[in-house]
Amino acid sequence: MDPEESADQTNIIHPPRPLAKKYFEAILFLADRMASADKEVVAKENKMIDSLAKAANMENFRTGKGFRELTQKKACEMLDIQAAKRGALVILALVLKADLRRNDEEQDFFSRIRTSLNTDAVTVPVDLETHKKLALEYFTQ
Repeated sequence: MDPEESADQTNIIHPPRPLAKKYFEAILFLADRMASADKEVVAKENKMIDSLAKAANMENFRTGKGFRELTQKKACEMLDIQAAKRGALVILALVLKADLRRNDEEQDFFSRIRTSLNTDAVTVPVDLETHKKLALEYFTQ
């Protein structure tokens, strides 16, 4: 491994354990909203969100009453611990990375959510699959 790459890897914070299920819906809601922020959902973005939802055992999260009643503000308020905020940013960054045609609207959405969460930036793996494995650590054991 390249020494510079291994130095970057040491800044990646892995969750000590998966998040409680009560945080999943808010995170998936924000990921779903970010994917559509540019009014052009790319199949790879949806596939990424769906695979995370499946890992969280929430395949039908979009049809739930709670999901339909969520707002960005409420979803951010539900993420009331640092690990949940960090998990949300890791997952949003993954969805952003999955969209090869991403544009300013999605990046702006990410920035607004990070500001709303009032949390530090996260360091994520460069490789998409490694990043996905990190994201899955927040949802599964």
